[in-house]
Amino acid sequence: MQISEPRATLTIDAIQAMLNAATARARELSAKLHIVIVDHAGNLAGFISFPGTPRIAETTARRKALTAVHMGQTTEAWENYLKSIPASELKIIDTMPDYIAAIGGYPIIENGLVLGAIGVSGVSQEVDGDVAEAALRALHG
Repeated sequence: MQISEPRATLTIDAIQAMLNAATARARELSAKLHIVIVDHAGNLAGFISFPGTPRIAETTARRKALTAVHMGQTTEAWENYLKSIPASELKIIDTMPDYIAAIGGYPIIENGLVLGAIGVSGVSQEVDGDVAEAALRALHG
């Protein structure tokens, strides 16, 4: 009996490319942000912190990345899902403190596998999302 399967993971090159692209986009927008990349298990894989960014935004960026990797969807999609479910189900989800419903968290998916996620926070949700999307574009052309 086979008891394990190989697991696809993010490469150092992919992580670095995403951090570089996100940093470049943030600079274009004059945005001070925290950028967090996690692996498929939610472990920290990459991090950039612009000086002067509020510390609370670091926690928010981490939570965006964790939500995206655990749910396998963007944090914006997670927010829309939460708006659609009954209050009785929402009460259960409210007990999970590490999940956040705000734009700026994106899973990193290849061939249907969630390899990790990126979370960005520091300015507005729209800017956070823009910077995260720039990071993803660095992986796919």
